[in-house]
Amino acid sequence: MRLTVVTTARRCLSLAWLLLVASLIGLAAVTHLATTFVIQGSSMEPAIPFGSLIVDAPVVPEALKVGDVVTIRAENGVAISHRVTRIAVVGSERRLEVKGDANRAPDPVLVPASAVIGRVALSLPYLGFVVAMLGTPSGLVSLLAMVATWLLLILLAEQLEDELSEREETAGAAVPEGPPRGALA
Repeated sequence: MRLTVVTTARRCLSLAWLLLVASLIGLAAVTHLATTFVIQGSSMEPAIPFGSLIVDAPVVPEALKVGDVVTIRAENGVAISHRVTRIAVVGSERRLEVKGDANRAPDPVLVPASAVIGRVALSLPYLGFVVAMLGTPSGLVSLLAMVATWLLLILLAEQLEDELSEREETAGAAVPEGPPRGALA
């Protein structure tokens, strides 16, 4: 009984550890191969919650339409993701009126379409917190410590499983099989 419980626990721990490592590898691939941003405000709630990781797809300014959620690079260098509410042509340049879904009014300045980094293609709630944490040295050390601790738990469970298995084999060998010696069959 104890052996099956320990074996099941070890297998669950191993599977969870593998899923964690695979998820971290996938997260690293997404953040390095795609244009991603962590949402650090609540202006796009409820569509894109605070702490979400967004993935932007490249878009040409002519393909933008009202209703698209775009990430723009403001003049001060900050990236902002808001919804396009109006497209205007000023002179020969396309400009966008953008607004956060939770904001009462659109942003006060029309944004040049050339400032668009990309159109939001995917929003992953809460994953931005993980990416932000991993972007700090203490967060990375914490993650590595957690993965190592988990691996140590798996190794300890394997050792306990081996010891219980040996005990069951030893206990099984002490019980004689068949009729006792000298008994008539």
